[in-house]
Order: sequence, then C-alpha cells, then structure tokens
Amino acid sequence: MKKFLLVTLVLALVAVGFAAQKYVWFDESKPYLGANATGQRGGVLVAPQLGSGPRTMNYVVAKETSSTDIIGVWMGATMIEMDNKAVMHPGLAKRVEVEVTDDEKMIITFFLREGIRWSDGAPFTAEDVVFTINEIYTNPNIPSSTQDVIKDSKGRLPKAELVNKYTLKVIYEEPFRLAVRYIGGLYLFPKHICEPWVKNGTFREQWTVESINKKELVGLGPFIPVEYVPDQFVRMVRNPYYWKTDKNGTQLPYLDEYIRKIIPDLNAIKLAFEAGEIDVYGVTAQFYPEIKNKAKDKGWIVGMGGPTFGTTFLTVNFNCPDPVKRAWFRNEYFRRAIAYAMPKDLMIDTLLSGLGRAQWGPISEAAAAYYNDAVLRKYPYDLDYARMMLELGGFKWDAQGNLLDAEGNRVRFILMTNAGNTQREGTCNIMRDELAKLGIEVTFVPLDFNLLVEKMLNTGDWEAIVIGLTGSDEPQGGRNVWSQKGTLHFWNFHPDVAKFVDPQIYEAPWWEVEIDKIFAENVRILDQKKVFEMFSRYQELVSEYLPLIYTIQQEYLYAYTNKMQNVDPTSFGGMLWNIDWIWKK
Repeated sequence: MKKFLLVTLVLALVAVGFAAQKYVWFDESKPYLGANATGQRGGVLVAPQLGSGPRTMNYVVAKETSSTDIIGVWMGATMIEMDNKAVMHPGLAKRVEVEVTDDEKMIITFFLREGIRWSDGAPFTAEDVVFTINEIYTNPNIPSSTQDVIKDSKGRLPKAELVNKYTLKVIYEEPFRLAVRYIGGLYLFPKHICEPWVKNGTFREQWTVESINKKELVGLGPFIPVEYVPDQFVRMVRNPYYWKTDKNGTQLPYLDEYIRKIIPDLNAIKLAFEAGEIDVYGVTAQFYPEIKNKAKDKGWIVGMGGPTFGTTFLTVNFNCPDPVKRAWFRNEYFRRAIAYAMPKDLMIDTLLSGLGRAQWGPISEAAAAYYNDAVLRKYPYDLDYARMMLELGGFKWDAQGNLLDAEGNRVRFILMTNAGNTQREGTCNIMRDELAKLGIEVTFVPLDFNLLVEKMLNTGDWEAIVIGLTGSDEPQGGRNVWSQKGTLHFWNFHPDVAKFVDPQIYEAPWWEVEIDKIFAENVRILDQKKVFEMFSRYQELVSEYLPLIYTIQQEYLYAYTNKMQNVDPTSFGGMLWNIDWIWKK
C-alpha cells in the first residue's frame, strides 16, 4: 500500500487549470480501490522480511523499511490512495477540491466518508486529520521526514482547518504542485489516543515495538499487529472495523492474518519459498532461472517487469570523525576514482545473472517522466581513468603500490552493508578487490540492517556504506534525502539535524546548495516542462559530483504461490500493494 514518500502522481498535466478556479480532483462517482473486488474470506498470508524486525511502530520516528513495511499495513488507510500503475483513487476522502485564490494561496478541501471507525471502534472524523496535520506532522517539536517533503518553496508548512465533522481544508501559502498527493497520502493518527502524548511531549517515545505484544496499536489499515517475536515474525490480524467492502458487500480484508516472517538472508528466503513457508518471494536474479524452471511443477506464478524505482549506491561520510578520511571523502576526484573502479558489467553478470542494468544517477529509468539519460555523466570501468582521478585529487603511490594522500597517509577505510543481502555483500567484495588494484585497502564489515541504519542516521560512526533507497516515480519524494537539512541527508548531515556533526567541520559544497534550491523551488512550479528541466539539472549535478556512487539495479522479479488470488504485481506497487483484497485458496 504505497504512500506519498514512495510514490506520487505527476500533477502538472492538470495543475495549470487551478489558477483562479476550483478544481474537483475526484468525487463520489469514482470507486475506491477494492470496491470491485471479489474473493473469499479466510487464510493466512506469510511474507518474508529480510534480516531484522521492526525498530519502531511510530511512523514519525521510523526511517527504515524493516519498520515502515509493517507500519504501512496497520496505518495504511489514507485520504487518497495510489494503485500499482501510479493512478490516484479516493480513499478515506470521497471528494477532493483544489483552489488557488487571487492572493496565490492553495486550498485543498477533503470531504471524508462517514461512519468509518478506528480499529478500537472509536469514530474517525475530520478532527483526527486536522490533529494529525497540525499537531504532529507540522509540529516543530516533533521533527520528521514528512516535514521535509510537505513544506513549500519558502519552507512554510501547511495548516489544516476543520470545516465540519467530515470536512477539512488544508491551506498552503503558495501553489504546491504535489499538495493533493502528499497531504492526501499522509498516515493518520487517532486523536483520542495520541493527543495526550503530544501535550506532554512524549509522542516520539510512544508506539515502540513493545506496543505490538501489548496490543496498544490503533489504526485504520486492514491489519493490526498483535504479536512480535524478535528474529522470528510479526503477526497481524484483520482489523474488525476496516472500512472497505468488496463488490458483494463483504468486508475487507479477505485474509484472517498477515505474517511477516523474519529471515536472516536472501538464500534462506529462497529456501523458505521452495519449502512453502512463505507465499511470496521477491526473487533475486541469481535464482530467477531456477525458480522460473520450477514454476509449473511447483504451482508458482513467476515473472519479471522491467526496472524498479529503487537505487543502490556506495556512499562515503563527508563528516567522518577522522579528519584524514574526511578530507578523502570530500574530494570529488576520490569519489570519481571509485566510480571508474566499479565494474558494473561484471556485477550485473555475476550478481544479477545478467538480469539488471547499470545506474548512473538518482532517478531510476522506471520514473520515465523525469529520467534524463542525456544529462548523466557515465563512468565506464577504467582503472587508468581511476588513477588519473586520484592524481588530480592530490594522491600518489609509494614503492609498494599503496595509495597515499598528499600528506603521506595510507588510504584505507571500512566499507559496510546490511548482512544477509547477498547482492550488496557481493558488491562490497567486488569493490574491495577493485580498489585494492588502486592501492586502496578496504575492510568489508557486514552489519545487521538496523545497526547499520543506527550508525548512518544516529551516530555518524561510519566511513563507507553500500545501501539503497526505495525511490519513486516523483523525485520530490526524495526531498528528505536531498535537502541540506533533510533527515536522510546522511552523507553530509547538517549540524541542525544531526547533533553528532560538529558545526566547526561542516561544509556545504556549492552543488549541494543548488540541489537544495531545486527541491525547495520546484514544488511551486506548475509547468511540467520547467519541472523536468529542474530535475534534469539535479540528475546532472548528482552524477557529476557523486555524493552517492550508483551501482546496479536488478530487474523487477517476483514469484508467488498460485494459491494467492487477486495478486497484480508491478515494479511500482510490488506484489502486496492491494493486500486488503488479496485472498488465498
């Protein structure tokens, strides 16, 4: 059930018609997702979760998919929803109107469905939405990644106003290109539960993973987490008050339970699928031919569907505590040398069995509306060019071939990734060997995913990491990554965001400032051509200066048991985007 940080809709095709008039985005005549579904109630769906269980159940705090993949199910009812082809549909809101006033304010009016209840039976009303927006997402005392992506070009956050029990307005001080998608896609919090936490200043400490077994979680989504056994599983049961019904009036979801089985590595996930322990499998390219060949006999549905929206990259810490290494990592020629030392064709052949493609910039080819190959700088594998980059960066070699910086320090660093992800581990091993040919000593250390995220985001205790971002068809969803003060600007955190960064050592290169400006200003631009040009410049800068050194991307591959019905996988939505009307024979 994809939401605004992961997906969005290109709105400029109709946005130019907003000025000085009211635009009805959709009304009661458009059905909600699942309204035309048919199926049978009952059954348990088991899906894998790689490596780690959730760190939190509080969406405002969560920054890792090990948490958000679960939060998205139990909180996953929003005012508007996206299908697996990036088309917007009504959700909790049955009608949405947008108006740009004569003084250039944008007003979005949401008309909510009546009679919906939270999972504890309490009524859901517009007061919950106004509370969520005004007291949580725009609260300066509750910082979050959401604030990064919903503020306007001048850094101002929207304000919600209650109209009546089932109607609210959200007001921006200027036109905001993505207002309907981003505000309509917010996860919502129950006022009757959360208001005391906001008032006493403890909101960010609430809804920990311990809340699962205490059965404290209250949401609007199809399933509610009720049991968590660390390193084993998270079990979710049907929300008895879920608001949707199918074509025949049967209450959704069809499934009784949804289980996320925690599995340590990708090899073990494959074995679990073959053994029938899990129902769905995001196939790794290495095993795709084998899984495909077994599909008919095993009763599996197996397929592939082009590039995914995510990116994988190697990044280095611009604020590394070691001043010597910090100087290397900030050296653009050092980063370019790493890029030229990356044998992407070899990686695709050995790690992805040929089922992949090279990545050169921050936007995936899947995001066709914004991807601009013409502006991307390419770094073909060439160790001679890599050596030339190092020489331009002031590096040299000793008699034994070890790389030294201008002060004679030997170049060596630690490279980490999340343990169990064999593709990322393979990338690290290949890069260690290739960089050794340049005289760079790399120590590879795989870590538990949550520990890796802790180092990146909360301590700054890291040097180089291979990791990925989920991506989207709309680049603006990455504002929390690319803004200078973004909460996921991990390679060069601003001291105002990350207190572990010493203001005395912080530097903002000019190209980061320009990227920050692009993400700040494009939201008020309603001309799609201009937006494309701005994001093309962003791609050009990122591929030129390489804060993230992009690696390779696997094609979207999937497999699931033929017992599962109503599954409609795409690279945009995945296999379980419509879990509320998937059913199992």
